Amino acid sequence: MRVFGLAFAVLASLAQLAHGDPDPKRKVIVLEYRAGSSALPGIAARVVAALSKQTSLHVLGQDQTRAVYGDHLDQVLVKCAGEAGCVARIGQKIGAAEVILIGISELGDVILTIQRIDVAKREVASRVADSLAAGGVPSDAQIAGYTTRLLPPTDFLRFGVIDIVANLSGAAVTVGGEPRGLTPIEALKLHAPATYEIRVDKAGYVPFTTKVALPPDGEIKVEAQLSRRGTEAWYQHWYVLAAASLVVAGAGGTAIYFGTRDTSPAIPPGELGIKGSIQ
Repeated sequence: MRVFGLAFAVLASLAQLAHGDPDPKRKVIVLEYRAGSSALPGIAARVVAALSKQTSLHVLGQDQTRAVYGDHLDQVLVKCAGEAGCVARIGQKIGAAEVILIGISELGDVILTIQRIDVAKREVASRVADSLAAGGVPSDAQIAGYTTRLLPPTDFLRFGVIDIVANLSGAAVTVGGEPRGLTPIEALKLHAPATYEIRVDKAGYVPFTTKVALPPDGEIKVEAQLSRRGTEAWYQHWYVLAAASLVVAGAGGTAIYFGTRDTSPAIPPGELGIKGSIQ
């Protein structure tokens, strides 16, 4: 008999503490427990991939956890039989804050249960369950949906850092159309991934403008060089290079955006040689 009504049945999260949301970069391990079912091969790896893409969590899959815990991990999981306190002890040994336990069983349909276990409390913080037809496989969108229902919303708020350094103090800084104060300013923690327009301006000086793409967990350093209007020499006039010259930063990396422009007058070709001759 087919089982209906289990799709995305979620219990309210119990893990959120009164003092605030959990660390968005905490260690989480993803384990898989099968009750005699061979359905949904690779489902744990797909959950790991989704969490790594959507969040800043330090996520370990079952193979990585086994390398730390030992080869007897699978036997211990079988003995735990999904019991939260027993599974939490595995997470404790690994130094994880939480364990995501994926359970697969079959009752005509395939029953997929994903539990988020709080290691310190040794209890289930939240749970997601779904019923899939025999041979059915959840899409990437479904797996993303499971994770957003399982974890607190703050885990999906990702950030990067833009550090704006100018050669002048008292210059007005605007990022994404929002005033951020006068230089020098502290590095800005902003939502990522996102693209931000940056302007650094001071009366009597050529404004500095650029647009940067901020990656999640990345850092971009912007060096804003302002020079006086109408008096700058070619080596003093700094401005933003075209997109082709931008340095690309990966997660956790740093990109520096700056550029120069030569504004010196061109020398006519006829003046490059030596005029006249020696008699």
